[in-house]
Amino acid sequence: PPPPPPPHTHTKCKWTIIHPNISSDARSNLAEFNAFARKHDLDIMVAASPAAAKEMLNDIGADIGFVCGWYWLLDATTLAKVPHGLWGIHNSLLPKYRGGAPLVWSILNGDETVGSTVFRITEGMDDGEILCQVSTRLESSQDVSDALFLIEEKLVDALPVKWGELLNGNANLSAQNEDLATYCGQRIESDGLIDWRKKASSILNFIRAQAPPYPGAYSWLGSDKVVILKAAIVDEIYFGTPGQILRRNERSVIVSCGDNTALEIQNIRVAPEHESIPAQIIKSVKDRFSSEPKRA
Repeated sequence: PPPPPPPHTHTKCKWTIIHPNISSDARSNLAEFNAFARKHDLDIMVAASPAAAKEMLNDIGADIGFVCGWYWLLDATTLAKVPHGLWGIHNSLLPKYRGGAPLVWSILNGDETVGSTVFRITEGMDDGEILCQVSTRLESSQDVSDALFLIEEKLVDALPVKWGELLNGNANLSAQNEDLATYCGQRIESDGLIDWRKKASSILNFIRAQAPPYPGAYSWLGSDKVVILKAAIVDEIYFGTPGQILRRNERSVIVSCGDNTALEIQNIRVAPEHESIPAQIIKSVKDRFSSEPKRA
């Protein structure tokens, strides 16, 4: 293992930001990082590729690094050149949900408690020593954006103390229990297609997990792709064909799901960036949500 970091002092450290060139990603914070760098007179470098990022990291000669929202793998040679380690955020309670889209998978599975872990980055998949871990309860009425906000609040409160302990060489690191490890795969936009044959509770978790800033859970209404932004379980028993519009209310619609369950659809998006009241778009109980667009 590397030697402990030197005792922390009030001497100003030189920080450099390396940001991947992902400006086309809706979740990119490159503009915010640029503004932060200008405000605090920090260097910021934008990497066009993983190879470019590694070269930048080597040129900096960093002693320690903090990694957030980074999707490119770093090899052992690169990691070894940062003597006190690169420390990353993973939005799960490691060792659960190693891999891609951990918070999405956690909500998909109906977990009532979600969290985030700051850990040492290694060659393995999210398996390094844990520096800091926070958790929060998530209600069924809350979605992935609420989870991100709650987790961020917890991390902002807890991390400074833990990071200070790391810099001073007295952090209490913990190894992950490999027997408890689970893994998850990356998701793409088409994975958000709703299967109305599933129970309402399962579909609700599906919707909550993929709400903005993610692309969203969606279905087809005729030739229109409809993203479901907000829904709630209907307590009454409904008999119907999955995807069938059972009732139109003033603002919402009731949709039939599997096992005689139903969801109240409260907010949707049809055109990009344009949210709509479901009852304004769905005009008849003869309408059906389906798994593919209606061909002309």
